[in-house]
Amino acid sequence: MRTYAVIYEVGQGWLMGKPLEEQPLGGHWDYLRYLHQQGILIAGGPYLDDSGGLNLIYAEDIDAAWEIVEQDPAVVNGVFVPEVHPWFHGNWAAE
Repeated sequence: MRTYAVIYEVGQGWLMGKPLEEQPLGGHWDYLRYLHQQGILIAGGPYLDDSGGLNLIYAEDIDAAWEIVEQDPAVVNGVFVPEVHPWFHGNWAAE
């Protein structure tokens, strides 16, 4: 498994001027909770300036990572536009 950074920018479905709590995210949070329960979502969350968010996920390869991201209801509904990048998780505690 590799780690992938998923960068979410707001899409056409984002309601400008509305806070995160009022966005039409559909089942976005439930989907992320499911991914976390499955050991796929490592960490993530929204940016505090309402410009999107970032998630770290595990996937076999870039295609599998995209498949996971493209099933997110907020991506399906155009609220978020994702980027997916392979990411190296540095072990800064190692000597």
